[in-house]
Amino acid sequence: MSRTTLSTLLLCLAVGSATATEYVVDMRSKVADDANDGSRARPFRTIQHAADVARAGDTVRVMPGVYREAVILEHSGEADRPITFRAESGVVLTGADVLTGWERVSGEEPIYSAPWPHRFIINHTADGVPIEHHPDDAPVWGRAEQVIASGRQLAAVSSLDDLRAAWPALEGAEDGRAMPVWDDPSTWAGAFTADTDNGYLYALLADGADPNSDGVVMEASSRGLIFGTNPWMNREGVHDVHVRGFTFRYGASFPQRGAVWLHGAANVLERCRIEQMSGGGVSVSGVMRECVVRDNGHVGGGAGGDGFLNEDCLWQGNSWKPINRQWEAGGFKMARVDGGVFRDCMFWGNGGPGLWLDIDVANVLITGCGFVNNEQSGVFIEISHDITVEDSWFLGNGVGRGIQVEETNWAVGGIQIAESMDCAIAGNALYENKDGITLREQGPRVLDGVPFYNRGHRITGNTLDRNEGYQLALWYDNAFFGWHPAERERFATADAYEQHLQDTDEQLYDPTQQGMVITGNVYTESTDPTRFLLGVPWRPGHAEYPSVAAFQEATGFERGDADPRASATKPTDLVRLLRGMESRRTELDARP
Repeated sequence: MSRTTLSTLLLCLAVGSATATEYVVDMRSKVADDANDGSRARPFRTIQHAADVARAGDTVRVMPGVYREAVILEHSGEADRPITFRAESGVVLTGADVLTGWERVSGEEPIYSAPWPHRFIINHTADGVPIEHHPDDAPVWGRAEQVIASGRQLAAVSSLDDLRAAWPALEGAEDGRAMPVWDDPSTWAGAFTADTDNGYLYALLADGADPNSDGVVMEASSRGLIFGTNPWMNREGVHDVHVRGFTFRYGASFPQRGAVWLHGAANVLERCRIEQMSGGGVSVSGVMRECVVRDNGHVGGGAGGDGFLNEDCLWQGNSWKPINRQWEAGGFKMARVDGGVFRDCMFWGNGGPGLWLDIDVANVLITGCGFVNNEQSGVFIEISHDITVEDSWFLGNGVGRGIQVEETNWAVGGIQIAESMDCAIAGNALYENKDGITLREQGPRVLDGVPFYNRGHRITGNTLDRNEGYQLALWYDNAFFGWHPAERERFATADAYEQHLQDTDEQLYDPTQQGMVITGNVYTESTDPTRFLLGVPWRPGHAEYPSVAAFQEATGFERGDADPRASATKPTDLVRLLRGMESRRTELDARP
């Protein structure tokens, strides 16, 4: 290498390192000021100011403290020079502010009011009237406000009159949980309502205390998006932004709107906690690693976009608000994604499914994950294709307490596949779920001109034991199994119905003729009988089979020897497995 070339290279390296700056934010410093240079000696006061000045290659180091601000990102990094936000231990970025100056409202109930200038609007009616809840059928739980008393949530009610009426059920509640159970007043720290027309919050503490009392800290969520950017603010979003070590909390988000939202591409969120947002939790275009997403009112969220990665993350207690599960719910729901991985993740006790892949999700691998006690299915794959679920564990999904009514809860299981194609389910363990593995068929469901219905699946080498309904259930609600009860009113006789089928293109999907391979699975005999379902009970052509042999003879499925990936279990194995899963959940929840 010539001396000139070497000098040029050294100069380029020197310039590159010189442009990488570390900015320090320290709200507790006595000299903190956004007019400073952001050095350790003269730190910034706000994270937002640091975000405004940081460019590719720079690092924003945030010192411990509770930061009550919204950090809106406008600048991106580069592939090898990201903008990095790194939080020291003890950094909380919150969407809530402390409210003081509460005044007693007249009446017997100990209700207090405080001025409230905030109004969260998600849309307007055709007449220009603000819409303050989402979806339409959730006028209370779909609002963005939330009130927290000394770390415990207050439950929302719709009006001051409802707040007065709630007092007899609330009075003396001593459960002590941070998160209420939506229909159990004993778990609430109290209740509140927002009068945005007149600009007041009203609060009623379960112990009747004055919110101004010593030891009571009243907070209310006043910011929706608390970190990042979203498609309405910035269509292209940001890229190559790395975020590590933050606790994000109390965003006034709506359902389907993340309070932490790294919209764009190639972003990374690591070792962060996203918790107790009013609606949606988090959305990252890129990678999430070692994160905890818990107790958000609606869907927890996660990393998405083509080629995403979610690794070593925990989703727990999300979708706790009683919003219609058939629309959207769960630990995480994604749509229209091509390519991605969930590896070594845990989905525990979420409302709705643990993980929901819905509408044109393709080429996704779920491996080494745990799904425990989710309200509906552990994994729900719907109108998607080429999804692989392998070497994962499913315990107690679809059997616990929840808001689902029976007529909308059919086909729920450990793993549920609905109107999808070419999925591989292999080497999983499914115990004590509502059903074990289910295929739901209501197709075809046409998406972008492509008919989606169950075909081409490979279900091999799984272990199924003690699932409450069926071990394996093909819930086919279609004309192949005869007419639906509602059709009896349309057709006077079976012959008339048969003529209808000949005259229309109604699909007669026979599940045994859809190119599916179901073989090598182990169904232990600890449940008596071990049951299989073909069709749905409300269509006359359905059938139930009490044994693997009967199911094999009728369908041709499960021919051949057991796959080496599946093995018989004993009752003690389940105890050890649950303890291991609980240990894993605790380990994940303890970070960062």
